[in-house]
Amino acid sequence: MVGRSHFSGSTNSGPARLPEGRSVTSAATEAPTTHSPRQGAWTVSASPLWATAAIASLLCLGFWAPTGLLLLAFVALIVFVHELGHLVFARRAGMRPTEFFWGFGPEVFAVEHNGCRYGFKAIFLGGYVKIWGMTPTSPLPEGIDEADTYRSASHGGRLATILAGPMVNIVMAAMAFALAEMVDGVGFVEAVQTGLTMTWEVIAGTAQALWIWATNVGGYVGSIFNEQSEPPVRFMSPVAQAELTGQVVESGLAMSLRWFGILSCAIGAINLLPLPPLDGAHAVVAAGEKLGQVFRRDPSVRFDVRRLEPVAYLTLAVLITLSVSALVMDIQDLRGL
Repeated sequence: MVGRSHFSGSTNSGPARLPEGRSVTSAATEAPTTHSPRQGAWTVSASPLWATAAIASLLCLGFWAPTGLLLLAFVALIVFVHELGHLVFARRAGMRPTEFFWGFGPEVFAVEHNGCRYGFKAIFLGGYVKIWGMTPTSPLPEGIDEADTYRSASHGGRLATILAGPMVNIVMAAMAFALAEMVDGVGFVEAVQTGLTMTWEVIAGTAQALWIWATNVGGYVGSIFNEQSEPPVRFMSPVAQAELTGQVVESGLAMSLRWFGILSCAIGAINLLPLPPLDGAHAVVAAGEKLGQVFRRDPSVRFDVRRLEPVAYLTLAVLITLSVSALVMDIQDLRGL
């Protein structure tokens, strides 16, 4: 299944996050921290141990599965741009992000400036932006004022922050498709038109695939245990994605751009689904809260996204199941060769 990026209590990509703002692999709620943002100064920190471990893992991946390293590079750029969209629009809305990282787990390298840490962590499976105050009552650490939080921003600012990530992915996909056409010698106007058409086709195809799966779960599950049964729809595991990445890179720049566009567009489209902990769910909450305040004429109306935690867990379970089942099917295909 295509890897994804999403916005949450920290905006994030990679391991899914609950509405409160921690990755599932860590805590599920925000908690005060002893870190206090410092203004003006530049601070650099690094961990030689974890840097060595991270570099060694990349070298091993490059040695045993070089196409996997290529796929990681594609996804890294997609996730970086996604999170950068969240970061830029959060600041424009008056929020104060405190972390912008590629990866999860132990910190490898970081630069701190004006209260925000930028860097890399040891597990290269996504990225995130940390923004405090994603719920109406979550506590704040020392150095973060209420005015710096997500919940204090306007509803328009929240929507822009949340939607910036997936929309940047979709725009970048359209640009990649158009550039691929120009590499093939197509004129600018026609290339842009083709890029927009291909972007829409990927979005529609992703939605159609998810709908087919949702309306025929039984047939899909049955095909996993019965190799003779064809599934109603197939999703690509990282194994198949890596193999295809290697093939398109060998095919040249135009094909590489098209594959990059497909990945970027699919990640953006999936993140727009109104299911927690994806970006679409946060957008629906922000819009719904504003509508509630307007219709009830009560600016104090708030919706606590923690109520959606059971749905978030269910969404994560479904996504993990799809990923594992896709891997099983790909392994079955390899065994059948």
